[in-house]
Amino acid sequence: MDERRADRIGWRKKDSIEIPGNYQHRALTEGFVVQRFWHARKLDLVRRVAPPVPGGRALDVGCGSGVVASFLAEQGAIVDAVDSNAEAIEFAKRQFAKDDLCFHLAPANELAFPDGSFQRIYCLEVIEHLAADQGGELLRTLGRLLTPDGQLLVTTPNYGGLWPGIERMMDALRLAPRMKGEQHVTRYRLRQLRAVAASAGLETQRCGRFCGLAPFASVLSWRLAEWLDRLGWRLGHPFGNLLYLCAGKTKFGH
Repeated sequence: MDERRADRIGWRKKDSIEIPGNYQHRALTEGFVVQRFWHARKLDLVRRVAPPVPGGRALDVGCGSGVVASFLAEQGAIVDAVDSNAEAIEFAKRQFAKDDLCFHLAPANELAFPDGSFQRIYCLEVIEHLAADQGGELLRTLGRLLTPDGQLLVTTPNYGGLWPGIERMMDALRLAPRMKGEQHVTRYRLRQLRAVAASAGLETQRCGRFCGLAPFASVLSWRLAEWLDRLGWRLGHPFGNLLYLCAGKTKFGH
C-alpha cells in the first residue's frame, strides 16, 4: 500500500496483517539479542528525553503489548494506554495488572479523553502506520490532550538513514511481521517529522536519531553495545535508525 492509496481509503485503523498481541513483550524479553537490545533502547529513550512525571498522568498511544505503559507506571505515572489491536490489549491487561495503569481498546483517532488531560504523551512507532495526513491529524489531537506545560514524545523509523535496508533484510528473513507496505505506509525523515509537528501546532523542544549501530554489536557483547550506544548519544547518533521528537504546545497552538 502506498501513501496515496492509504489517503483514499480513509483512516487506517489497523495494519493489513495481524500482529501478535504479545509481540513487543516477546521481542524485549525473548527475542534475538539484537531485537532485545533494540527494544530496550526505547525505554532508555524515555528515561533520557521524556521521563514521566511521578504522580502525573501519562498516555501511551499505540501501546501494543503494554511494555512502555508498564514502564511508565513503574516510574510513578498514572497511565492510560490505547491500542486498536484487541489481542494486544487483552495480553497487556493480563501481563501488566497494576494500580494506576488502564488499557483501552480504541483506534488512535477515537481517544475519549478531555483536552489538557496529560503531562506526558508517548506515541512510539505509530505514525508510520498512518497516511501522512492522518499522522498530522493524530499529532494535533495529542497536542490538545497535553497540559499547557506537557510534553509529547514521538518516534518513527528513519528513512533518511540505514533503516530502508534493515527493513528489507527483516522482511526477507521474516524476523518480524512484514513491514513494507503491510505496516509502514509513510516514510519519515527528520525534517519531515519536524514539519508535521509544526503543522499540528506543536513546538519541537528536542529531536534527533537513536538506535544506530549499537544493537548489532550486542551479538558480540551486550556491554560493548551499551558503550557504543552511549558514544552514539555523545555524537548525535549519526547512523540512528529511529527518529525521536519531543514537543510541547506552541504559544499560539490549541
